[in-house]
Amino acid sequence: MAGTTADRGVAADGDLTARARIRYAALALYAEHGEDRVSMRRVAAEVGVTIGLIQHHFGTKDGLRRAVDDLVVERVVGALSTVEHTGTAAEVVEARNVAVREMLRQNPQLVSYLNRALLEPDGRGAPLLEAIVDLTTREVEGLRRGGLASTRTSDKVQVVRTLVDQVGELFLRPVVEAIWAHIGGDPDECPSIRITVEGN
Repeated sequence: MAGTTADRGVAADGDLTARARIRYAALALYAEHGEDRVSMRRVAAEVGVTIGLIQHHFGTKDGLRRAVDDLVVERVVGALSTVEHTGTAAEVVEARNVAVREMLRQNPQLVSYLNRALLEPDGRGAPLLEAIVDLTTREVEGLRRGGLASTRTSDKVQVVRTLVDQVGELFLRPVVEAIWAHIGGDPDECPSIRITVEGN
């Protein structure tokens, strides 16, 4: 049983140190059950390590959650790093959005974790949201300086548009699928989603 949850989907980069396995297991468990329902003891049991080892690496449960947040941001950075900055500005931006969307599609646990962290009302997802917004802001600023993003649009609008382009559909897709299933729609004909951010 040890490591089974951690090995599904997210731990695909061969990073199998104890610290990495703990982070992956915590991410998977938090995504499936919510952080409140997952104790450090449960994470330790999933990975096959002691609570003491988790405390050694992360200190507290809050420290473990911050490490999981960092893992999500690292995955986004990794996806962006695969994109070549060639072509028109619009092509570069779209390629970057596609890279992030594809990475998230391949790692549904990340999407579930993001959904729980950002949409649940207790506010504990605020640091993760801030980290993702800060990363996106830096990326947009770099693209604008490099002539790879329009400067006719507000940089703030571009940040919002980028994040919605990258994760908005994945956030809403389960809702659309649930509605479609409830009304007896054919799963192969489920409507697609298009989200538009208006602004200058």
